[in-house]
Amino acid sequence: MNDYKKLFDHDIKATWLYIKVGVKWLVMALLVAAVCGPIGALFSESIVYVTKLRHIHPWLLYFLPLAGLVIVFMYERFHVAGMGTNNIIKAARHGTVLNALLIPAIFVSTVITHLFGGSAGREGAALQIGGGIANYIGRILHMKKEDFKIMTRVGMASFFSALFGTPLAAAAFGTMVVNVGDVPYSAILPGLISSITSAYIARILGGEVVQFKVMAPAYHPFMYVKIIILAILCAIVSIIFVKTLIYAHKFMTTYIKNSYIRILVGGCLVVVLTLLIGNTDYNGAGMDIIEKAIVHGEVKPTAFLMKIIFTAITLESGYKGGEVVPSFFIGATFGCFVAKLLGIPAGFGAAIGMIGIFGAATNSFLSPLFLAMEVFQGVGLLYFALAAIICFIFSGYSGLYTSQRIIFSKVGTMRVDANPNLYHTGDKK
Repeated sequence: MNDYKKLFDHDIKATWLYIKVGVKWLVMALLVAAVCGPIGALFSESIVYVTKLRHIHPWLLYFLPLAGLVIVFMYERFHVAGMGTNNIIKAARHGTVLNALLIPAIFVSTVITHLFGGSAGREGAALQIGGGIANYIGRILHMKKEDFKIMTRVGMASFFSALFGTPLAAAAFGTMVVNVGDVPYSAILPGLISSITSAYIARILGGEVVQFKVMAPAYHPFMYVKIIILAILCAIVSIIFVKTLIYAHKFMTTYIKNSYIRILVGGCLVVVLTLLIGNTDYNGAGMDIIEKAIVHGEVKPTAFLMKIIFTAITLESGYKGGEVVPSFFIGATFGCFVAKLLGIPAGFGAAIGMIGIFGAATNSFLSPLFLAMEVFQGVGLLYFALAAIICFIFSGYSGLYTSQRIIFSKVGTMRVDANPNLYHTGDKK
């Protein structure tokens, strides 16, 4: 009888502990969302506003080199030079404290980059701002090291969701991108709650929700084969994208040591290339080009290559933003172009490419699948699932984030515990 009583008392204590911990992380998730939601909406609206401003006043492009000098100066004054998304991932893994000045630095510098026509995304800023906010909240509350790990992941997910309006994809990406194959399940629930809440807050405040309507082809064996071929090609393009970033970084840091001169040269190159091409398709995030590819099936055959070049020059010379939206652009334009050759509806091929290259470049497959569900309303989900897993496997150990760890082999059951692009030491986005 005493044994049963002890067991009962133990169960009661365990249940009470779970409730306490659950309530704690519910409160933390809502607190992070309450901060990330409004700031995410402000950041999103700022990017939209400066993009419109640049389209109205195309002469702003000529000031990109000078804007780069402001970015380098600000990062040095804030003592965050060299810090970026990789530092956020490390903080999420090790529970380290971040310099809170990275938050305003990446916010302002990303807006500057988009205003003056740098080719960059915004998710790098989202991960840094969100992770930084949650990390700072954890510092104020004197949280333990283990809690810092969860808080940083929750912040990454929350701000990503506020920016794109995709809470499922954001929760998966923010909590799983740190260690591929080793998921801290304790972070998933607060990450999801915070993502849902921040997306809701951002939407109320006028934040953007990324959604497109596509028509999926009927499920057919031949179409599955075509999707497999497209996915393999997307994985190869993803590797090319990542390697281009690596070599651009190595070249610029080797031959142009001074960060001020490096960003000045990079800005001038972007201006010259834009003038040579005769349009601004590859400046900024390029969401309008993504929409053309997905909704209208319209694309220039070389668009994905030009975006790779523009993005590599922009980011590796020192401008700020991120690589995920460029991966959307590269994937959508490449997928649209190849789909026409394979006999896949062009718009749907663009959607597959967008999801596939995002997953390949970030070493993820659940987040791209959830993104497909939210952005394309679950249309053709089996095709997206197939493409996501193929791109994940065939991209090998290439990836955008060098501090990310791939725990298990992609082609076996052995533990590899590897870093993507071991020789890429850049940590700047």
